[in-house]
Amino acid sequence: MRAVVKGLTMLAALAVMAACEDTGRMSEPSADNMQGRPFATVTGTPAVQSAWTSCETDAPMEIGGPPSDALILPRLDPGFAATVAVHCQLEPKRRADHGEDLVLTEGRATDLTALLAALRLPDETNIPDACTADMPWVPNLLLLDNDGRWIRPGLPTTGCGKARVEVEEAVRALRLTTVKEKVIRETLSSGAAISGCTQEWKDMVAIETSGPAPRALPGQVSLPFEPTSQMRLCVFRVPADRQGTPDVGGTFDYGLLLPEQRREVIVRTVTSMPPAQECSSPADRFAVLRAANNTGGEIYVELDHCRRIMTSPMSSPPTLAQADHTLIELLGS
Repeated sequence: MRAVVKGLTMLAALAVMAACEDTGRMSEPSADNMQGRPFATVTGTPAVQSAWTSCETDAPMEIGGPPSDALILPRLDPGFAATVAVHCQLEPKRRADHGEDLVLTEGRATDLTALLAALRLPDETNIPDACTADMPWVPNLLLLDNDGRWIRPGLPTTGCGKARVEVEEAVRALRLTTVKEKVIRETLSSGAAISGCTQEWKDMVAIETSGPAPRALPGQVSLPFEPTSQMRLCVFRVPADRQGTPDVGGTFDYGLLLPEQRREVIVRTVTSMPPAQECSSPADRFAVLRAANNTGGEIYVELDHCRRIMTSPMSSPPTLAQADHTLIELLGS
């Protein structure tokens, strides 16, 4: 996302004001805030929770990253005797079968000297002439005491409203011991990994042929990569609830590196097909043909319904041809 940080973070500040009502309050933005500083001044102390359960229960995370409210929560209270830091992270993890999962990991550290020092730093008051528009880095960080109570401390910020670099350095330097892991979802199946395909792919035929001014036009196609290149075939299945949506795309079904003889037949067949017939029925499955070294563009083939072929060159508009039964069979598993 390339949104302007100032607007987003002020909206986030309003969203968490109610949560801070009992343990701290946010002051009204000053003139400095309005001219350059994204966040209002934070006062009060973090809310102390009675007992820690897990990252999944107490510090859930969105797929896009941890909540950014730590930048506007009350800062660390000297009266809270933190002895353990918990860092919750969503991380990809490779399996023995070469597939990959998105895993929620709970890591713990007990050497907190550098971290606590960083969390006690004041907000920086100097406001730069310009702030970068990238979203701020925010750790999903919790602190526990010897009684098992815990807090989410606010993070000292820069003049641009991002976490101070000392905080980032201290968090990344923590010697974390993993105590819990939970698989959230599979991100790469074993079959996709072994075949060299991805787990998901956009249905570019549907995208390029939809809307008031579709880019793809009927014609005879040519290869968007070197005809002698080794070729990879990846086939994707489109879930019914994604058909006809702006996010139309498929999940991995099967794939392989094509043997030489089969590749040559597919190349001859694809380049001999006539221009596509008019059709708008969305495909349930589609194939993607690419050079194995990932150079050049792609060839898409709808494996059912309209059965169109679309070449997607790197520097020219896509072209649509009409597949036949022979080509569909050649692309079968």
